[in-house]
Amino acid sequence: MKIKLLSRLALKNFKTLNHVMVPFILAVSTMFALEYIMLSMMANDYINTRHKTLPELMMYANVLVTILSVVFILYASRFVMKQRKKEFALNMVLGLEKRHLRLMLLIETLVQTFIIIVLSTIGGYLFGHLIFLMLNRLIQGSGIGLMDYPFDIDSAIKLWIIIVVMMTVLYMINIITVTLQSPIKLMQTQYAGEKKTRQWLIILLLGLGIIALGYGYTIALTTDGVMNALMDIFKAVLAVLVGTYFLFMSLTIFFLQQIQKISSIYYKKKNFFSISGMLSRMKANAIGIASITMLCTFLIVTLGMSLSAYRGIETQIDGALFQENEVSLFNDDIQLEKLQEEIEGIATIDQFRMSEELFVPFHIGERNQFEQVRAPGETNQSIDDIVYSVLMTEQDHNEVNDTKLKLKDNEIFISSNTDKYQGLNKIILADDQYNVKTTKKNFLGSKLGIDGLYIVVKDHSILKKIIKEYKDYNPKTQAYDISPTLNRSMHFNITKGEDQFINQIERLEEEFVIRIANHKEISKELYELNGGLIFIGIVVSIVLLIGMFLILYYKQLSEGYEDKLNYTIMKQVGLPDNLIKSTIRKQVFWLFGLPIIVALIHTAFANKIIYQLLGLLAIRDYWLFITSYSIVIILIVLIYLLMYWITSHIYYKLINESNT
Repeated sequence: MKIKLLSRLALKNFKTLNHVMVPFILAVSTMFALEYIMLSMMANDYINTRHKTLPELMMYANVLVTILSVVFILYASRFVMKQRKKEFALNMVLGLEKRHLRLMLLIETLVQTFIIIVLSTIGGYLFGHLIFLMLNRLIQGSGIGLMDYPFDIDSAIKLWIIIVVMMTVLYMINIITVTLQSPIKLMQTQYAGEKKTRQWLIILLLGLGIIALGYGYTIALTTDGVMNALMDIFKAVLAVLVGTYFLFMSLTIFFLQQIQKISSIYYKKKNFFSISGMLSRMKANAIGIASITMLCTFLIVTLGMSLSAYRGIETQIDGALFQENEVSLFNDDIQLEKLQEEIEGIATIDQFRMSEELFVPFHIGERNQFEQVRAPGETNQSIDDIVYSVLMTEQDHNEVNDTKLKLKDNEIFISSNTDKYQGLNKIILADDQYNVKTTKKNFLGSKLGIDGLYIVVKDHSILKKIIKEYKDYNPKTQAYDISPTLNRSMHFNITKGEDQFINQIERLEEEFVIRIANHKEISKELYELNGGLIFIGIVVSIVLLIGMFLILYYKQLSEGYEDKLNYTIMKQVGLPDNLIKSTIRKQVFWLFGLPIIVALIHTAFANKIIYQLLGLLAIRDYWLFITSYSIVIILIVLIYLLMYWITSHIYYKLINESNT
């Protein structure tokens, strides 16, 4: 058969199957356009010279986005091929040989590849300008123009290679699917749903699903502390993932089967067709619905964390230093007066404030006794009871914080970045008992990314006793002989000449062997880091949205074709139109409603562990966290309803075709 004829057939397929192929091409092009944007930004000179950590962050994001894109593309391609099996079977019956089908698929793949390359490259470059400006706004970049984001040919070539490899893999999978099956088998498999679950397996999955989901929820609700949240989050996610799939494959079916046994409910005109139809749909589509549920959940969590992180940046900046500038003095022999004279010669400062801090981990034992942390395996100390603490004297605390704290001899002052230590009334520290003065104010700020204590003691004699009592374990000597070190710091604010001072920081650090932390520099670093993370969150969320839409769209399309036959049968047996439409509407509503409802339940249970995880970014404002998540949930629900409206419109259009 001539190539010309096969080319005509291939091009004709693009026209007749435009409702299947066009969404596939657009979705794949969008995902690869995002790929180009990240590749081009990793290679962008402006970003590389000004924000050195961003390219590395984008590299990780690129790997994640590529993996997600491949999964969604394979999923979408599977649905596309499923809809075309009848067409391939008819072509074989009419005389096309399998080698002709392979050639026709090759022509189609080449055309698709060309279109995807053009759309993703042009779309990526144009949309990249917007993303580039948005990224620079997120990281507080200034003086930037569109000329700073030129077209990058190397990134484009990398993208084209990725697309060609992906489309080659799809072509190989498609020809294996089509050419290894007989025409009869192809006709049968087009209308086959997802694998159905047997009755004995339903009971087993129901039990395992309840256990897995209960375990995941329990972890999410009982985990306390940032470090525990970090260690437990993956166990919780895995348990909820398994529980969701198992329960959708069993609980929904089990529930509907039980209702069928209640005659007074099941054998009513409205309920009979709805329940039996739902049962059939859930048996065939449980895995797909569970996938949409998990995508919704990941989308809410990803966007919620991104928005919370961005809104909490200013809090992080404010809590990073006691004053606007902090000089860490490593050398005891430093010429302090000369350093202060140098600084005063560069800028006008308010005053120099000196402090000495200790950083010590404690294990909180019985009767709130602060014990030495023992080496792993030496005792049964629980990691839950270990707390890292910053200690300083009353005088230093008042100086660096501009406060007037007054402690009695047997008193100690404690502030924390978490509420779990608010109940400390008396503690035993270095064998002495102290009454505790607490405050809800967080003096620790964002200095620790984990749960910690800020402890103020009466004077230096107590600090010296702590240094003597709480020594760290030395693996080389296998003894507790590493004493905590007093860190000296100098704090001040600049009232005039801050830019000149920032320009001299590097020289001062080299000349005096010190480290200077500046409010502006920290602000820049935090905006760069958090802005990069938020950018990654947004890109990943876009890919998740596209993936979710693809699954919803092709699922509705697939069910629309299958239900055309059911619709015709129901009409032939004499059911009124109103009853048929009402039955279908109920089923479609529940199939759409269940994933978002379950996703919201998952998010509600994950609320506590996600909030604690944000403590890593020093976000401790619960109201900020809740409002961020509420905004994201409203946004996702609206987008989901839009998807419902678009895909259900296509579904009803397909159903109505059978009625015309």
